[in-house]
Amino acid sequence: MSRDAGVRLGGQASNRRIFLLSVLIPLFIPVVSCGKKAPPVSFDRIVPEAIADMEASVREGRVILQWSLPEENTDGSDLVDLVGFKVLRGFLEGEECKGCPERVVPIAEVDLASGENHWIEADRVFWADKGLQAGKRYIYRVLAFNRRGHFSQESNKVEVLWDIPPSPPEQFRAVAGDGMVELMWAPVEKSAGYNLYRSGRGEDFPRRPLNPEPIEDTYYRDTRVVNDRDYQYAVRSISRAGETLIEGGNSIPIIVAPVDLIPPSPPTGLVAFPLARGMELRWIANPESDVVGYRVYRRSPFEPTFVRLTDEIVRETSYVDRGVRRGEEYDYSVTAIDGSRHQNESAFSELVRVTYTYIQ
Repeated sequence: MSRDAGVRLGGQASNRRIFLLSVLIPLFIPVVSCGKKAPPVSFDRIVPEAIADMEASVREGRVILQWSLPEENTDGSDLVDLVGFKVLRGFLEGEECKGCPERVVPIAEVDLASGENHWIEADRVFWADKGLQAGKRYIYRVLAFNRRGHFSQESNKVEVLWDIPPSPPEQFRAVAGDGMVELMWAPVEKSAGYNLYRSGRGEDFPRRPLNPEPIEDTYYRDTRVVNDRDYQYAVRSISRAGETLIEGGNSIPIIVAPVDLIPPSPPTGLVAFPLARGMELRWIANPESDVVGYRVYRRSPFEPTFVRLTDEIVRETSYVDRGVRRGEEYDYSVTAIDGSRHQNESAFSELVRVTYTYIQ
């Protein structure tokens, strides 16, 4: 065989090997790279977790439902596509129907993007139902849904036995004190208690009352107030329908401001020094944090009363009396003034008697 023929045969064999490899490698790769795969999860199965903490209360003639915003899907993934909720409602006719088959139908949709017909506080969604009929036991559930329109399972059930709300208390009045407000009202017949609400002047009342539990008496002392600030109060009656507490509307609101009636203690350490420019007085600053200044008084030893020397409050703990005469004797005293609306004034400090005898 010639060299050229051998080269041709070798080249053909090489080409066949390349061809075989090009055919076998694609067949071999899937065998090597293929691993066990779980079946794909359908989007229909990735839905928000069911709400489990829905609660109901009755305020101002409405049933108010509240529940937490869900944070996860049923597969444990983060819920990032929550759109809103559907509210379901049904009812049972009176007490005798407890245990009857439950039938609930959608009555409202809560669109989180719109901000309508609901409000959110501290990651809790609130929704109100009204126009209910007395004597009916209402059942509520809620569903969450995502942007694909897939719904969660139904929430926990809450029941409300509806009744006509009670009338508001009358003769509502308040007495302002130092760091407190005392509130009183006339009793309402068949009342199961009362809820008291407080806001600032011109503000809406909050959705939760001051009292964590219904007030059984017709008296309440509010000590969580600041002196000289205006507060607005209203009280509401509560009646009981089965296990449901029904709250009525507001009483006539009243506005009151607690007042600081306690004066500071008298200043101490008053001393006087004759100087060329007059009689200089010095004293020790009062310990009370609400003291904003002082008033300085003077009299002659034979005068019955002191005369105030300062029209304005003295902000420092010193004062120079420039209206003295050489050789004259004077009595001095100082009082402290607090920062309340009434500018409570302390009693007089111990007086100091001194003769103006300055010699250059």
